[in-house]
Amino acid sequence: DEAIQPYVEKRTGETSFTFDIAIPYTIPSDGKIQTVEIQRITAPAEYKYVTVPKISALAYLTGNITDWAKQSLIGGEATLYFENSFVGKSQLNVNQLTDTLILSLGNDNSILVKREKRKDFTSKKTLGANKTETYSFLISVRNNKADKINITVADQIPVSSNSGITIEHIELSGGRLNAQTGEIKWDLEIKPQETKQLILTYSAKYPKDRTVILE
Repeated sequence: DEAIQPYVEKRTGETSFTFDIAIPYTIPSDGKIQTVEIQRITAPAEYKYVTVPKISALAYLTGNITDWAKQSLIGGEATLYFENSFVGKSQLNVNQLTDTLILSLGNDNSILVKREKRKDFTSKKTLGANKTETYSFLISVRNNKADKINITVADQIPVSSNSGITIEHIELSGGRLNAQTGEIKWDLEIKPQETKQLILTYSAKYPKDRTVILE
């Protein structure tokens, strides 16, 4: 805030920041928490939606701030406002190694997400000493907003640490697969009133005398 900058001096130490405030404040002795503004900064942010249909049918708006480490932010509880409206509280975690700080701004009910099993493409077969299970899912994302959106859809397939169990991805609809974690991500741009669909299909092959929990 330009009005208070001349009255606030920030000192950077080896392990901390110190703010010296020259403006006198009156703090009532009523036991209530008082808030004193010591710094106001503006940082460019990229706004995008994120959804994990396997866990929740909700889409969350996130603010992605780059070069956040230059802002001298302090970790703790954050009160979030978006478009001048209070959207909730979150924890600001500055103890991270990434270049981008991601803030969740709550879910948006104008974006509909659905993940359903494609029963006709789901099967269990036994051939010789092995059993093969195939699972297929249809992920639908609809944008009911008046503007286009950018949204990241995340899902996951099983990862085998056993040489006797083989996991194979059959259809990813162009998603990016992390072979180490099994995580899949799709970055989509969806126009107003448009629905985009993704197909995820994978299979697992293992000895028929074993019990393997998938999905």
